[in-house]
Order: sequence, then C-alpha cells, then structure tokens
Amino acid sequence: MDFVEFLNTIRDNASQEYQNRIPEATRTNLEDIRVAMIDDDNIFVANEFTSALLNKVAKTELISKRFKNKLKSLKKGKKPLGDTVEEIFNNFIKGEQFDGTGNTTALMGRNLPDAKTCYHRMNSQLKYKVTISREQLSKAFKSYENLESFYNNIVESLYNSYELDEFINMKQLFKSALDHNAIKKITVSDPLTTDGKDFIKTVKTVSGLMEYPNVEYNSYLTAQKTDKTPITTFSRKKEQILIIDTATDVALSVDVLASIFNMSVAEFNDTRKIVIDVFPDPTMRAVLIDEQFLQVFDDLFTFKGWENPESLYMNYWLHVWQTFAYSILVNAVAFCVEDTTAG
Repeated sequence: MDFVEFLNTIRDNASQEYQNRIPEATRTNLEDIRVAMIDDDNIFVANEFTSALLNKVAKTELISKRFKNKLKSLKKGKKPLGDTVEEIFNNFIKGEQFDGTGNTTALMGRNLPDAKTCYHRMNSQLKYKVTISREQLSKAFKSYENLESFYNNIVESLYNSYELDEFINMKQLFKSALDHNAIKKITVSDPLTTDGKDFIKTVKTVSGLMEYPNVEYNSYLTAQKTDKTPITTFSRKKEQILIIDTATDVALSVDVLASIFNMSVAEFNDTRKIVIDVFPDPTMRAVLIDEQFLQVFDDLFTFKGWENPESLYMNYWLHVWQTFAYSILVNAVAFCVEDTTAG
C-alpha cells in the first residue's frame, strides 16, 4: 500500500478544517503531519483521521493477513429496509384433465397458488471495540513503516474478529438445520476410513437427482408441522454448492468430485466447492446445498467513536448486525456418518 496516497485519500475526503490544518502528504513531510496531528489545538483532527481510517479506507482495502470467511460468497448482501426478510416459493401446480363441457363453475372458481413463505429476522448484534491513544498515533507517524503497522494492527484486530465470528455463525447454521430436521440427512460410509467410492457415488447420485423436480431433497415437511403439502423443487448444477471439511477433501479425489458437476478441477474449485476446517457436528462430512439455502444478510455495519478527554484516548466500536438463517424452501442435503459416540 502507498501510504502517501493513503494519507492524501483521507485528506481529500476530510473536512475543510482538516485540510487547512493537515498538509498534503509527500515522501519527506511525515514529521510535519505528525506534529499537526497531535497538536493540542487539533484534537478533533486526530479524531477525524482515525474515524476516516476505519470508516472510509479500511472498508475498501484488502489486507494480506486478514482472515477470510470461506462461506462469505454465500451471503445475500445487505438486507433491504426493515429487520425481516420474506422468502416466498410458489409450488408446482397440479395439472387437471381438460373439460370440454363448458363447466361455468370451474371457469369462475378460484385456484390460488400454493405459496410457501418463510421469514428471517435479524438475530445477531455484535460489537468490536478498539482503543487508540494519542501516544500510539504519535508513534505511528514516526515513519511510513510505523504507520502501516499501526493501520494493519487496527484493521486486522477488528476485521479478523468479525470475519471469524461470521464464519462460525454460518457454519453453525448447518448443525442447527440438522438438529431441527431442516436439512435432508443421508448416512454414508466414512470417507476418512474407506476409499471414498461409496461416498462419491452417493453425492453424485444426489446431485444428479436434484436437477429434476422432486420432493426428496428439501426438508419443508420435517422442519415445520402446520403445512402438510410438500414442496416440489429442483436445483440446477450451477445452483448447487458442495461444502466439505478439510479432512474429507484431502481424502477424496478432486478430479472425481469435479466430474460430478461436469467441470474442470479449476472451475469446480473456484465456483462449486467450498472447503472449511470442520463442521460443528462431528458426524457431518459434507453438505450439498442450493445456493439459496443460507439466508445470511448484513443489517448494519458501521463504526462509532468516542473520545475520553480526561485520559486522552479514543474508543472505536465496529458494530455488525446480521441475520443468520437457512431456507427450508430449497434443496439441502447433509452427508453424515454413523455417530459412534451415541450410547
């Protein structure tokens, strides 16, 4: 990262007062910026700098040491207005025999669609706090190397913590779905102790059958008890995602797995397979899901700051509010082994 450009990006987007008090950065005037930044008359300038550091720049920079949530690609983005998402699925319509008698009763009657509805509400409100002192800020401006270290430490501590919690919460959705009969469970031979052929055969069979409309691979009926009409749905190959743990991925042939989706290994690894560390449920080896199964939304992502004038430090909070949910309206299958720990 070019920290001269970094400082000037903050300055270009700062208030007029900030621009008047903080000079444009060059390769040789970092000491001038440091003196201005920690001047007792410029306390608000330091506050504006650190706020911009977190709010504007940190959000867009890619830090090489940042932990990345492996499941992030399955998120559904920022939630629209309100704290509830309504998910609607219109079921297949049953065909009827043609009646050529001109039955006016049938003509005037109503045939409402079998619409299934689920609601997903915000259920996570986390905050991450970091403290920045004037002494830290002063030391950071001793050199561009110090400034980069200062920046990376702040960003990594906040973002790594947020990304890890998000990753854990998304993985937990698979266990929650399994515990609540909201994902189809198929028992397989353990690919960690066998040659994996039966496991791959089962995954390939399920993936193929998911392409055709059926009621077998969604858990609408078992996840709720009020509606007795099953869902008929399907998932094209390009809509299917295989999530697998590291040990299972190592044990299996990636060439064979890729062939299930009629893709090259590179295409498969980039688009259809996600490798995680472990599943929360120890019996789970993999899940094959429709890409709409995870219903994860960002409700709020913002920084807030507060200055303690008595002790001359600033506290900043990263607030992350999210919705973690899964859909019972789409296909989702968990491939599990026998629980050897059960009594």
